[in-house]
Amino acid sequence: MPLAMWVAPKIPEMEMKKMKKNECLLSITKLKNILKKQSREEIIELLLDSYKASAEVKEYITIKYGDYDTIEQIFRIYKSKVQDIFFPKSMGAQFKIGEARKIVNHFKKLCSDEKLVIELMLYYVEMGVKFTDTYGDINESFYNSVESMYEAVVNSINKHKNPEIFSVLRKRLKAVVDDTSGIGWGFHDNLGIMYFEIKWIDFENIDSDENELKQIKQYIIDRLKQRNDLPLPDVDKNMSMIKMIDEIINTDDVFLAKMDAQFSSYSKDDEYNFISDKTAYSIELIELILWQKNCYEMCNDNCEYEGKCGNCGSSELYVREVPNEDFESRVICKMCETEFIRE
Repeated sequence: MPLAMWVAPKIPEMEMKKMKKNECLLSITKLKNILKKQSREEIIELLLDSYKASAEVKEYITIKYGDYDTIEQIFRIYKSKVQDIFFPKSMGAQFKIGEARKIVNHFKKLCSDEKLVIELMLYYVEMGVKFTDTYGDINESFYNSVESMYEAVVNSINKHKNPEIFSVLRKRLKAVVDDTSGIGWGFHDNLGIMYFEIKWIDFENIDSDENELKQIKQYIIDRLKQRNDLPLPDVDKNMSMIKMIDEIINTDDVFLAKMDAQFSSYSKDDEYNFISDKTAYSIELIELILWQKNCYEMCNDNCEYEGKCGNCGSSELYVREVPNEDFESRVICKMCETEFIRE
């Protein structure tokens, strides 16, 4: 038929609406069956043609078979693309955070190196934090997008069997939380909650009063040395008491930091089990060590008790240790030393 006489077939409008996206394309099953019938040379030719025709295929094959330096170069290109969305060179460019997210998702499809994928996702979060620090309060959808990407980073890190990726990125993971202090929409609090969901968080990754902890540990050591029931329960004679106390108190500080960041209530059992899982010490030993820590707090008036003294009316009520009794305490008035029964 002469070209001039050929007319493209018309597809009824209703039929076009019914057609799903990519419905006319070959399915994986059909493609697989076709490829099985092709020769090795034909498949190679098909791959080469695809490589030439599609930039996406070219990137995919390069990342799959290229050396690490080449993959890192492509990774840097994608970092640059993300940066250009948040901070474009053209001041007239319209900002669309969804475009930056598409870039990250596209890289996730191309790259099988999970470390690079996690790093690009974290870079997206860092650019989001820098953007709001630069331009001020944005909107809820913006913060939701950055938060969900940070959550994806945390979930990916938690899937690993060792803390290697967290060790490399831990300063950056903490920095985005610190840098959002004071930002609205619950942005800072939500990032902080997710940060403390990282299972690899340890004592080095939290903010603690080291001088206070040293005093607590020394107080516990001195108290335990005075006990008549040594050795301690389930403790090897050759085990260092200082090391044991250090590990238990540090791990407890991590637990308390997690609970505080997540605004979570908890029981003593939750606390003991967390420390036991991290340190492998027995619940009985952990309970005894934390009781000594509690005694330090009672001794230093850190355990206030709400209410008023029935004798003098003072509200300065404190919890005090019952001498020579483990896990027993009483309430007394600091002004007149009247003892009360706990309600």
